[in-house]
Amino acid sequence: MLAHLFLLWLAPRIQEHFLAEVEFAAANREEDPYRLFDIQMVDEVPPPPQRFVETNPDAPENKPDETINFGDRDQQLAQPEPAAEEGDMPSTEGEEDIDNTAIVTGSREEYVPPVPPTPPAVQPPEETESTEEAAEPALAQNPLAGEEVIQGDNPEGFGTNIAERANNTADVDEPVEGIEDPEQASDSGQGVYFRPNPNRPAPRPVLSSAQNRPTFLANRVNGTARMGVIAHNALKTVYGEYLSRLIEIVDQEWNNDIRGKIQRRLGFPLDGSKVQVKFALHKDGKVTILNVEGNAGHLWNGTAVEAIAAPSRYSEGYGAWSDEMVVVLGESTEITFTFHY
Repeated sequence: MLAHLFLLWLAPRIQEHFLAEVEFAAANREEDPYRLFDIQMVDEVPPPPQRFVETNPDAPENKPDETINFGDRDQQLAQPEPAAEEGDMPSTEGEEDIDNTAIVTGSREEYVPPVPPTPPAVQPPEETESTEEAAEPALAQNPLAGEEVIQGDNPEGFGTNIAERANNTADVDEPVEGIEDPEQASDSGQGVYFRPNPNRPAPRPVLSSAQNRPTFLANRVNGTARMGVIAHNALKTVYGEYLSRLIEIVDQEWNNDIRGKIQRRLGFPLDGSKVQVKFALHKDGKVTILNVEGNAGHLWNGTAVEAIAAPSRYSEGYGAWSDEMVVVLGESTEITFTFHY
């Protein structure tokens, strides 16, 4: 109790001695008022939009430096002829009131793969009286390394030498050139074990087996200054490959349905009509139709809708998304397709 009483008596004297000349901010509020801060929220600059574009299968793969476009392959922007005005898109001739990312058009003819060259005729081996089988390619043989050779008369014995034993060693004085492994002489091997068969030449490699679909092209006077096979600037992504396959499936389903209705004499679609279908693509490969607008009539509007909805009714739909697609797109994404009759 005495200690506590002593501290109560000592505390005011410590304050007077050490804090006598200290000026508190509260005493100088009139001379030094609080600063006023004007805090304004700055709008965050959104990232550039990612736009899917159809790539040119006849253009070689070449990764661009920077682009907002993505597709199923890396491509550099180019065009076959110079344009009147420069721009960041290829110069094309087409419709005025259409915004189309397609840059090439093709036909509905079935794709015929290139025919490999006919191999040269192989002369049959001359018949001989000998019944022995054709000799296999000579196997490489290396003499025992070193100068001192210790080898007995027993054929089942061991030969030793003072140096490290090489591969394919044999009782020879000079090396025999040949293959190191008989399997290397096969044209079905892989890597270093592959040896082409001169009697069966390999087919000439091709860029792509994809077929360009006929499509409307947007009318653009300006174009890139880079000359070459007409192409977009595009980056290859997993979603680009997925969406490219989805477009191929929908396109095939749509044309097969049109052909079937015409063969059943249900009529013809109105030339120049179009249907716009907005749908949600989910991570499990299923779709949900959100909106349909068109002037092709009930039958042909439904044909466009069914081209999207029918493949998704299969057990796996258009295919489950990869983990990378789920991270970027979330649970689903909205897509709009325009069908032109």
